[in-house]
Amino acid sequence: MRHLALSLALIALSGCPKKDPGHGGTADVGAQPTGTFVDLGDGEDEEDLDDLFGSELMQATAQCGDLVKLEPSAMMGRLKDGEIRCLDKTLKELDRQTYMDKVSRVLMADAWAKGNMERWEVIVRRHLNEIDQSDPDLCYKFAKHLVSQDSLESSDEAIKWADVALENRSRWEGDVHVRRVYTLYKIKALAAQSRWLVYESKYLAAPSEELMSARQSARDDMKTMSREWLEYARSAGADDTLAYQLCVSAAGTDEYCR
Repeated sequence: MRHLALSLALIALSGCPKKDPGHGGTADVGAQPTGTFVDLGDGEDEEDLDDLFGSELMQATAQCGDLVKLEPSAMMGRLKDGEIRCLDKTLKELDRQTYMDKVSRVLMADAWAKGNMERWEVIVRRHLNEIDQSDPDLCYKFAKHLVSQDSLESSDEAIKWADVALENRSRWEGDVHVRRVYTLYKIKALAAQSRWLVYESKYLAAPSEELMSARQSARDDMKTMSREWLEYARSAGADDTLAYQLCVSAAGTDEYCR
């Protein structure tokens, strides 16, 4: 059974395309960065940067340059090091969440466009932990980024932010809702599998009561989360092949996964 789990892990994390629910396309877990990743806007009800000209935000960031002009530069990854440092310093001095959100997203977009995923990860983690975590799109994309990493910490974070995204899934509609909810359940199941495999490896290398307990707990989580993914895949009419295999691998029987 462990060999099956290892094989599934390689398949799941290899980046091979999987069928999208209801589209016949491919799920985008593990997708590579593109320059159009982060939308700096927050929706129709939020203030545009143009409307903030002369406001507290524009005044606070004036020493860094014209924020309205810095925005498109950030989208293309063209912020200079001095501008980045200035905006980062200013962000820490702001006390209004809306303004902090705007500056953080400018920095986020620049890091993504440059392909600097280490810096992007730091900015997004700070944004979600200290500024705002109500944006399901950002939580979704951060969870996708984390699940591709091979560590207990990243797996735990991937599950955490996938759950936060699911809490706000009502903001998605139609096919986008189905596709992203499907992917979030998939992320949770794969992250749970990754945790189980790490503890399995640790236990085999140096058996102990503590690791045995951690290994079993991780396997129980994988069992639950793969079942959740399987149930959603079936309800959405999506490909449930891998979800079923993960479920059986964790449960040790197909009866639990029928």
